[in-house]
Amino acid sequence: MKVSYFSQESFAPARKSHTCLSGRVRMLWGAMALALFAPAIAQACTAVEPGQQINLVVNAWDDAEPDLLVADFRSGGSVRFLMNCPGGDIPIDVSPSITGLEFVRNVTVSGESYPAFGLLGQPQSPLLIFKSSVEGSSGGGPSRAQPFDIRTPLHVSGLNISGVSRWSIVYVAAVSRGGEMRAVPETSLGTITHAAPRYPHLVKTDAYRISANIRSRTCTLDDTSVELKDVQAADLPGAGSTAGQLGFNVVMRCNGAFPAELTLTDANAAGNTSSRLTPTRNATAGAVQVELLRDGNPVVLGQTWSLPATQNGPQNIGLAARYYRAAGTFSSGVVEGQATLTVSYR
Repeated sequence: MKVSYFSQESFAPARKSHTCLSGRVRMLWGAMALALFAPAIAQACTAVEPGQQINLVVNAWDDAEPDLLVADFRSGGSVRFLMNCPGGDIPIDVSPSITGLEFVRNVTVSGESYPAFGLLGQPQSPLLIFKSSVEGSSGGGPSRAQPFDIRTPLHVSGLNISGVSRWSIVYVAAVSRGGEMRAVPETSLGTITHAAPRYPHLVKTDAYRISANIRSRTCTLDDTSVELKDVQAADLPGAGSTAGQLGFNVVMRCNGAFPAELTLTDANAAGNTSSRLTPTRNATAGAVQVELLRDGNPVVLGQTWSLPATQNGPQNIGLAARYYRAAGTFSSGVVEGQATLTVSYR
């Protein structure tokens, strides 16, 4: 049988006194206490986190459906920006200088709309989306995360955060274009700068790079020959009788797990929709054919069945064959048929 394929401080109140003088003394001490503590409040952020290199690596199939997240949001660098800060509002400006990308379309990811960008001159590159996030110390305070358009600077209010540091980062992710995508060597995209207008000397600039490893789905099927054992004429007493059933496997090898469809067809009669193969030129027996089965039942040639997921590596496709006595003049001899097994995938 030949098989082929397509291929993330209070002060405690003083005791009450019965003299007015004591009352005045208490008031004076309270005022002195306030005057002593006020200078201890920090008045300015004093340090900044250095900028980092942010590398996004995409590993994806070349023909994924459109707008699928193929590389999750990544920072790669430190999310921290300003340190040793006072509480209250500290506005932050996020300024992009990304020159290697062009706008393609808006995409929706997790219910939010993002402007998506492709690499200049590479119409089959994955699409990139960006998200700005500003938070308080250790991510425990108020925060603001939102889609970021790299064509326009972003001004973020201080969020009235109480903490000694401010976090500001722009995350990058990749989504599928839809249809064929191609690999991208490591490529510099540009920079994004984080600045606080109150502290112009404290600036963080992150640099962004991308690379994409794009794989094509591939499956192969081994040619398989099956030889049924001889049977006696008496084992096939009449039309519709069967004998000599033998199970076998066709080995399929794929380079990943993905949905696939399989179809068996008659190699010598493309329109055959029965379970029995047309005899080849080598067949000499009369009124006897090879019948194919799957999961214990006769197949329907030309009919497709689904495989929820292939395996990364060899995988057995289980089938069976047997003799089938057809109507007509019965005679002994060679019984032979050929089938084609096709695997289809996206």
